[in-house]
Amino acid sequence: MPSVVYLQAENSVLGREVSRKDAKSQRTAEKTKRANEMTKRLVLLPLLIALLVAGAISLSPPKRDLRVHTLESKIFNNTRKIRVLLPPGYEKKRRKEGYAVLYLNDGQNLFDEADSIFNKAEWKVDETVYELIAKSKIPPVIVVGIDNAGKKMRANEYLPWEDEFLSPPMPDPKGALYPEFLEKEVIPFVESRYSVSRMRGGRALGGSSYGALIALYSALEKPELFGSLLLESPSFYVSDAKVLTMAETAEKLPLKVYLGVGTNEMGAKECDDDSDGGEAVTDLRRLESILKRKGLSQGSLKVVVEKCAVHHEDAWAKRLPEALKFLFPANSSN
Repeated sequence: MPSVVYLQAENSVLGREVSRKDAKSQRTAEKTKRANEMTKRLVLLPLLIALLVAGAISLSPPKRDLRVHTLESKIFNNTRKIRVLLPPGYEKKRRKEGYAVLYLNDGQNLFDEADSIFNKAEWKVDETVYELIAKSKIPPVIVVGIDNAGKKMRANEYLPWEDEFLSPPMPDPKGALYPEFLEKEVIPFVESRYSVSRMRGGRALGGSSYGALIALYSALEKPELFGSLLLESPSFYVSDAKVLTMAETAEKLPLKVYLGVGTNEMGAKECDDDSDGGEAVTDLRRLESILKRKGLSQGSLKVVVEKCAVHHEDAWAKRLPEALKFLFPANSSN
């Protein structure tokens, strides 16, 4: 019969063996667990990388789609560039009914400061339009920049009447032909190549300075062409503000009008916040009054008078987002 001492020794040995087996089993389980976790990570890593790449792609701004054409004009007997900014995904999402379209004068000054013919500045149209579309502030729209005829001949096409203050003078300008130029050459050129709205309500026309003057003149002469206007720092003063007299007697007005101006259009070095803005603001307010009196509702008219803003592309670029959101609201069907 084994002695007590022997049994105690044997039990001690057996206990150590059990402990060693338990420890070994625990280590094996831990190794298996770590191996399984590593396998999961290896499986998930490609998916995570794919998600990160997709996120980076979705966050990066779309590449601008700006197409430049040459238009030969028989009306003005010259050539110019037509710059067409298409919304992101245009080729995949062409609409049968056409995109709303904004025609803007002085096309050189809209998209690239390197092309600007006066100041080395631009309206930042492409950046602004793409950002507003991405944020669902406006629907996808097409913008058409119509180049002017160059520094020397710009006034010839944008003045329906002589500007007695212009130096050097342009005694016999041909701006009265501009509405016909838009109707018979520019609009057909664009509509034959792009999916743009052919309805009055889907077309807008705009510009700044002389470009705003000729935009208003064209809309009054050919009211069936454009439903909306974007007029920045307009030169309404020309020929004793004759274009405002036209507006007063017009039988048909645009459906929506945006008007923008600064109180320091002349660019004085010092600007008083209390300044009334002089003739530029007075003429703009006069048009506002005419439009209201002739029935344009407050929801169809937006007027922005910016304190101390000057006659410059930077000012028009700054005000552009609000103008676009007004003319092309996010809930628009166009």
